[in-house]
Amino acid sequence: MPKYQGELDGLCGVYAIINAYETCGLLDDGELHEEMFKACCNGLKPAAWPEVLWSGTEYRDLQRMIKSCKKLVPSTSEVKVSMPFQRQPPKSDKEYWTRFDEVLLEDDGETKCAIIGVTRPSNHWIVAARDGNRIWFADSTANQTLMRKNRKSLFAGERNGNPNVWLIDRSELIVFAAMG
Repeated sequence: MPKYQGELDGLCGVYAIINAYETCGLLDDGELHEEMFKACCNGLKPAAWPEVLWSGTEYRDLQRMIKSCKKLVPSTSEVKVSMPFQRQPPKSDKEYWTRFDEVLLEDDGETKCAIIGVTRPSNHWIVAARDGNRIWFADSTANQTLMRKNRKSLFAGERNGNPNVWLIDRSELIVFAAMG
């Protein structure tokens, strides 16, 4: 069976950043995708290479990559980026989803999405957005690029007894917002 992005490399963070900017309407041509990919890779510390390829990127790496994109790709200034849970993460699953809704549903005319840190079924960065009571995800995994999930199949926290429920790190939320 052919391999897909993420199966052998840990660059899902790079793809999540590109997918978030695309969800906000910024990337509409292949050339800008490549420019964004290079900017993300340049944002990583030189000492991170090549280990980042098999170990993946951390939350701080995503922050560096976004900063590099802002510096090297001028059109990214059209998209506001914030990390609302970094300093004060929600204390429970319920609080996470309440605050998640507040951040993503503010009616300010902006197109919004977020990168979240999934810890189960595997450590992975993925783009999330609201769709009514469901959350849709833009993923870099082959054959799963767009999917919807009910809230019952997501848990913001470290433990949940159901192995089919995705676990989400409560502090790792990066919000992208562009005027629609």
